[in-house]
Amino acid sequence: MESSIPLQVSDEFKSNYYELFYELSKEAFEAAKRDSGAGRFMTKKQCCEFIGISFGHLQKLEKHGLPVIELEGKVLVDREDVIKFMSKYKKIENIKQII
Repeated sequence: MESSIPLQVSDEFKSNYYELFYELSKEAFEAAKRDSGAGRFMTKKQCCEFIGISFGHLQKLEKHGLPVIELEGKVLVDREDVIKFMSKYKKIENIKQII
């Protein structure tokens, strides 16, 4: 037996709900696109976007051991290396200790 209860909500609530749903969907789509198959190897710019940091912060991470690959003058970063490197610092209460 199925029953329903009518629920009236304001136009403002509907608008806020749709806006929130849109933003969450957009973020999920962008994360899936970024994480899926954008390629294992990234340029430094792509790496910065992947992690969500500035180029200067990426250089600091390199100084602290983030591996990079240099091929014929082009510098690439392995997505798996980034994930491993960042995972090492998950337990640090204040990541600014290395940045």
